[in-house]
Amino acid sequence: MGLTRLRTFFLLLTLSFVSAGRNRIIGGEVCSESEHPWLVLLYNANGPYCSGILLNNNWVITAAHCYIRGEIQLRFGVHNRENPRGDEQLRVGADIVCCPDNNCCSNPSYKVPCPRDSECTKADDDIMLIRLNSSVVYNDYIRPIALPTEPAPVGTTCKVMGWGSITTPEETYPHVPYCVDIEILNDAVCEAAYPWWEGSCHTFCAGVLEGGKDSCRGDSGGPLICDGELQGIVSFGGFPCAEPLEPGIYAKVFSYNAWIQNITGGSS
Repeated sequence: MGLTRLRTFFLLLTLSFVSAGRNRIIGGEVCSESEHPWLVLLYNANGPYCSGILLNNNWVITAAHCYIRGEIQLRFGVHNRENPRGDEQLRVGADIVCCPDNNCCSNPSYKVPCPRDSECTKADDDIMLIRLNSSVVYNDYIRPIALPTEPAPVGTTCKVMGWGSITTPEETYPHVPYCVDIEILNDAVCEAAYPWWEGSCHTFCAGVLEGGKDSCRGDSGGPLICDGELQGIVSFGGFPCAEPLEPGIYAKVFSYNAWIQNITGGSS
């Protein structure tokens, strides 16, 4: 084994030991009850299955892979999903609009073409908008989040949150959302972890190189928040979650700003 390979081997071995004992959102802590007023819990007939983010009192944004045929229920102001305070609000999805363009668009009047850039070599859209059947009423636990004014640079510390599994590979789903701080990473890190993925205009890479902190199963569609703005939406990652050198992939919200605003009127 050459010197370079030997160093790489010991680095990976060290990182694996560092991450072995950390198994929380993965690696996080319980979010405070006032920390996530924009966080939405999506339900289907079988129970909660994805998260979403409140953009304004009529629209929620989430991941396109959270699309289901049939009714989507959305619960706002939720902290402990098994022990509600009593002031949570329930709505149903009335219209759905997706990127990529596909049959999930329930109302042709909202069918705005997905953003395309000649410099993008690959369409890897994973973003969906849900119009509510009636407006939510803002309160201390229900408020929208701001869209990004510019992309967050590599090295920015951001917070991801959700009700997803807090252990991996065995799955444990908490009653309350967990939060964890991760960093926006260079695309090369995820290109090495997932050779079939190409860094593009529409997604980006975020996590921690040593592992132990990550979004996981059940966090799909949830927010990655940087300096109070919605920069990313949980899309996909490796499994088991939070492995060294296997960060998560997030939809890049800034790339969709115009598309979002054309359909929803933007955040408020």
